[in-house]
Amino acid sequence: MASGGLLVAEQCIDRQVRPYLFRGRWIESVTGRVLLHATDSAGRPWCGLDGELLTRTGQPWQASYLPHLPRCDRCARLTGAAPTSPGPDGGLPAPASGVDLRTVHGTPAEHDGRAALELVLARHDLRRWMFTDLVLIDETMRGGVSHPLTLGPAALVRSPARALSMFVHEQLHWMEGPGTEAAAAEFSRRWPDPPPPPAGAADPRSTWIHLSICALEYFSLAGLLSPAAAAAELSSYQSYTWIYGQILASPAWFAGTLHRHDLQVPTQPPVPRRYFGGQ
Repeated sequence: MASGGLLVAEQCIDRQVRPYLFRGRWIESVTGRVLLHATDSAGRPWCGLDGELLTRTGQPWQASYLPHLPRCDRCARLTGAAPTSPGPDGGLPAPASGVDLRTVHGTPAEHDGRAALELVLARHDLRRWMFTDLVLIDETMRGGVSHPLTLGPAALVRSPARALSMFVHEQLHWMEGPGTEAAAAEFSRRWPDPPPPPAGAADPRSTWIHLSICALEYFSLAGLLSPAAAAAELSSYQSYTWIYGQILASPAWFAGTLHRHDLQVPTQPPVPRRYFGGQ
């Protein structure tokens, strides 16, 4: 139930700044988690926190709004609402259909893309792939980017398999760890001169990184759908054709390489983070 016309505002917590190589340029990636607060119509938090620290959402303060996100304990007590927090495994207590899907321009095309992705998220339990829980739908976008996770609606409405693949692919870009660099180094030795787009990625380093991401994407789709459906979907792509071709030609070799570098989708849902821009 909603609490007396109160609204939701977001607070960035657990803020982290890390270097991130994007298309040959190092930038600082700022990510964090979100804590929800109850505010009045003037934006004043019930817990007394400085309102300047919060971002208003315009959404009503109610239990059904993104139930996987933790609520401020004090706001919850003062409004008579039950506080929520991550489950005992540190991940999400609710299915990934609780992901925060936002349209950028509010156009019919973006709403259609959002609806298509909502159906996929309701059909598959994607909590293990949910490294970030905020997804933007932007009709000016062709394909998708990971930081912040933004998807183009034209591809989302093409088929459920395409929407699933896009969501999983961009989420996998949020996986971090030494294994990513170690695998990229191995790929660079095996393929020192990969092809340019559209067969490869934007530059050689991006191609070596994408060999891991796309391999994880293939094995993820193989588990969520079937190996045949995963191969059919990825082989139909007009971009990264060489990358997907290598993976589909030697899936056992890629499975061993990913395992050797400890690049695996986590067995338990990660605690999702959000991108807050460069610093």
